[in-house]
Amino acid sequence: MTEIVSGADIISDVISAVHGSAMVITDSNVARLYPQLTENAFVIPAGERSKNKDVLFDILSEMSHRNVRRGDAVTAVGGGVVGDITGLAAALYMRGIDFINVPTTLLSMVDSGIGGKTAVNHCGIKNLIGAFKPPLRTVISYAFLETLDDREWLCGTGELIKTCLLTENAFERLNLKLDGLIKHDRNDVYDLIETCIDIKSRVVRADPTELRLRKILNVGHTVAHALESINGDKFTHGEYVLKGMLTECAMFKDMIDPEYYARMIGIFKMFTDPPRTSSKFVCDVAAHDKKNVDNDIRLMIPTNKGEVSEISVTNDAFISRYESALKELKRV
Repeated sequence: MTEIVSGADIISDVISAVHGSAMVITDSNVARLYPQLTENAFVIPAGERSKNKDVLFDILSEMSHRNVRRGDAVTAVGGGVVGDITGLAAALYMRGIDFINVPTTLLSMVDSGIGGKTAVNHCGIKNLIGAFKPPLRTVISYAFLETLDDREWLCGTGELIKTCLLTENAFERLNLKLDGLIKHDRNDVYDLIETCIDIKSRVVRADPTELRLRKILNVGHTVAHALESINGDKFTHGEYVLKGMLTECAMFKDMIDPEYYARMIGIFKMFTDPPRTSSKFVCDVAAHDKKNVDNDIRLMIPTNKGEVSEISVTNDAFISRYESALKELKRV
């Protein structure tokens, strides 16, 4: 299992991870902000558009050029895109080498940096090509949060809120520290990150390849991935997750405890608005989601505190519920 080290004062662990690897992969934003840490790194363009097969093969070619051997490890220093594509490259290179993950964004600290789901987008489908490749070690230094802009904070907030929906204690903790999260209060944010690390680590240990329990991590993601595939980088991944959770909960309001529904919707609407993308477009993409079985669309819906249900609907039912959800959210 992955060793996870986290804290506010662990820059020495970050330096050790970087200097101890055969190759460092980062993006243009991180390279600009941390030139000393990413010296001699292989730099990819920042953003979701780099999560494609061409950049993946550029990384693989550079690994070969630098004579990375099977016993070596490579290190990802960056957000979700860098971690995803580096992990997939490590899974493919020489049939698998180790990699170390150094998340630099809130999103990657609470979600993508833990668990080893690696992928690139292809044919307009989010994460179509991928592998389960847990990092040898994940080093989470809160010092990186000091350089996040407001957009990246909002991005990470989407996945943080999603994770806090998965247990009753985490949901109440989120409510207690919501004001601190909005204001980026260090102590409250650090506490919520540790909560998310603990939840996701336990889920991944119990179900490393997403056969059963790990599916709960997909709350909000069916609609989110569809919107992201349609609208591209108009919003960040975490912003799409916020819109996905808002929409999916409204779609299945009849299956959610009323008090819990009202509390969730109130939180979501602090950070996002309903999507404007048409039901047909969203349904057409959601119908190709890799989580689906047979011809139905699968969604993971938080129905009460600490309870998540897997729900399957036909395309027609999805469209009907999506359209009703947008009308419902207009009224709220």
